[in-house]
Amino acid sequence: MSLAELIIGMSLVILLIGIVVPKSDSGYMKAEWERRKLCSELRLLKRKNLSGIGEYMRIAKVNNRSCYRTFFDLKLIKEKYVDKDIKVASNIKRIMFKSDGIPMDSGTIEVRYKENTYTITITPISGRILFKEGIYSNDKE
Repeated sequence: MSLAELIIGMSLVILLIGIVVPKSDSGYMKAEWERRKLCSELRLLKRKNLSGIGEYMRIAKVNNRSCYRTFFDLKLIKEKYVDKDIKVASNIKRIMFKSDGIPMDSGTIEVRYKENTYTITITPISGRILFKEGIYSNDKE
């Protein structure tokens, strides 16, 4: 066996191992994406309430899956279920903003995937919607 055959053979074995073995966990990226989508939905809700539309959002658990629902005059407008491995919890019963942008209730919303918890905060006076990342949260890098 020549050196070229040995290198080609080893390359093929390494390539096959690289294809078969890494079953990476994509849940971390799903949780990150879900956190960003939820933050965007909250900002849209705030913008609608600034323009006089009285919509509000509730975070619920239905059939062991987390979801967030948007209502207008007790009528369900939108319902978004998150991935079954991701949990969304909030200490705010009804997320709603006044016409001046101040939230009716302030608090936090947590998006959890395994040991990672991502926090979205609605500040009390300004109604800013923030999510912490990097050194300000418990994200694992």
